[in-house]
Amino acid sequence: METLSIRLEKRELAGKNYSKALRKSGNIPVVLYSSKNENYLAMVSSKEISKNIKKGKAILFDIKSSDNALNGKKAFIKDIDRCPVTDAILHIDFYIVPEKEMIKIEIPIKLKGKPIGVTKGGILEQERHEITVKTLPENVPDFIEVDVSNLDIGDSIHLGEIMLPQGVNLAENPSITVATVVPPKEEIELSEEEKKAQLEASLAETKE
Repeated sequence: METLSIRLEKRELAGKNYSKALRKSGNIPVVLYSSKNENYLAMVSSKEISKNIKKGKAILFDIKSSDNALNGKKAFIKDIDRCPVTDAILHIDFYIVPEKEMIKIEIPIKLKGKPIGVTKGGILEQERHEITVKTLPENVPDFIEVDVSNLDIGDSIHLGEIMLPQGVNLAENPSITVATVVPPKEEIELSEEEKKAQLEASLAETKE
């Protein structure tokens, strides 16, 4: 898991108007949560956090701060609130990582390979883009790679079938579908026509 340094500064105030003024000054309001129910109000430079956030990659942040309660702690992003229009970051929730304790975290899923079914005209659909795992902070992977090259048309792969790194355990329903190869659109439409024809034939037989 990649570790990056980030500077957070403590804030005393909260509320919609204060948060709006904070963002206008080039900062973003954040809240840090911990397993000990000790929450901290803080702020981070909008420019710095935007630069460090990378889509599809898990990042552990090493916090630098003039506040002793925050300085030296490690945390990962729990949730990001964005503007639905501009996609600008409005608020961030961090979770402080407890030392030597198992944590639950969502890891991005990356599909690898070209499914057999796709070479036959099928369509690969990825239904799940993250996997929730439980592990020690130092074992958190950047992403989980899933090989889909053996999937034929109609085949699926589920969370429980994914090979996880040593020390990383699945923390959600193993039956959840990650990816599936569906038939070509033409076949789906033909199948629907066939069902309609069968229904009409059945109705005709009933009338007789």
